[in-house]
Amino acid sequence: MSHQFQLFARPAEGSLERILRTVRARGFEVQDMNVRLEGGRYHVRLRVAGRRDPGMLARQLEKLWDVEHLAALQAAPEARESLGRVSAA
Repeated sequence: MSHQFQLFARPAEGSLERILRTVRARGFEVQDMNVRLEGGRYHVRLRVAGRRDPGMLARQLEKLWDVEHLAALQAAPEARESLGRVSAA
């Protein structure tokens, strides 16, 4: 099952690697990831697949020092193939 997250992270050295490592360590596989640097922070849109509870993954991502904001997104069926760009909040 696919789950989508949007997050904003500090552009610190290794921050994207920590996000990816957390996703994999919690038993999820990255299916799609869109990252852009804007306004001094990373805007990340992430689609992952896994059988574990996505709430558990969200809690672990929120604990990362680099992550400033995290939101779980509901994907429309057509959005599962292409996530598109993250809009500024």
